[in-house]
Amino acid sequence: MKLTSIHKRTRGMRKKARNLTSWADHHKKLNIDSLINHHKEHVKIWIYPFYHLYRITSNKVGKKNPKYRFRKQVFYQLIEIYLAWQEEVDQLDQPYYLKIWLGDPEFMDSQVVAAIDSEIEYYNGLFKVNETDKDFPFRIQHPLIGQFKWERCWNGYYVWESDLSTTEEINKVRHQALEINEYIIDGKTEKSYFIPTGDMWIGSIQRSSNIT
Repeated sequence: MKLTSIHKRTRGMRKKARNLTSWADHHKKLNIDSLINHHKEHVKIWIYPFYHLYRITSNKVGKKNPKYRFRKQVFYQLIEIYLAWQEEVDQLDQPYYLKIWLGDPEFMDSQVVAAIDSEIEYYNGLFKVNETDKDFPFRIQHPLIGQFKWERCWNGYYVWESDLSTTEEINKVRHQALEINEYIIDGKTEKSYFIPTGDMWIGSIQRSSNIT
C-alpha cells in the first residue's frame, strides 16, 4: 500500500476547525446503555486525515500530528465532552472512572474515557506514572481548565518477543524498552517489551465523591 508522506501539507484546516464544535456536540451525549452493558465508553479523535498512517521515512510509518493551534482547539472540545459526560455519570450514583487522556507528542492517541464496575480498576492501573517533572504542554483559554488535575504518565506500546524474528530485532527492542515483563504461556516463557513513545497526560475534575 502506497502511503502519503507525512510532510505533505494538510489542506482545509480552517474548515476542520469550524467543524470541531459539531464534532464535539455529536459526542457529548454519552451512550449510557453501552456504558452499563460494557462497563466502558470512550471517544477518540477520528478526524480526517489525522487517523491515517503516513510515511515518515523509507522504513517507518506513523500518524501525523495536527498543528499546535488545531490541537489546542481539539483539546478544548475534549473538555466540553468530558463535562457533558460527567453530568451524566454523576446521575448513576455509583463509582466511576472519567478521564481525559492527552497524548504528547502522539496527540492522536488522545481521548475521553469513562468506565464503571470491573473496568475501573483496569483503567486506573493502565498507565505507568512518569515521575520526571515537566510542565503541562498545552495552554488553552477554557474557563474550567484550572480545575483539572493532570498526572504525567508514559504513552507507548507493547512488543511480544515471539513476534520478533532475529536476535538483532530482539536486542534493538530490548534497548528501547522502558519495561520488560515475563509470562508463562502454555508452559513457555514469553517476554513483552513496553516501548515508550512520549507522554500520556491523564486529567480529571474532582467534583463528585464517586469519581475514582
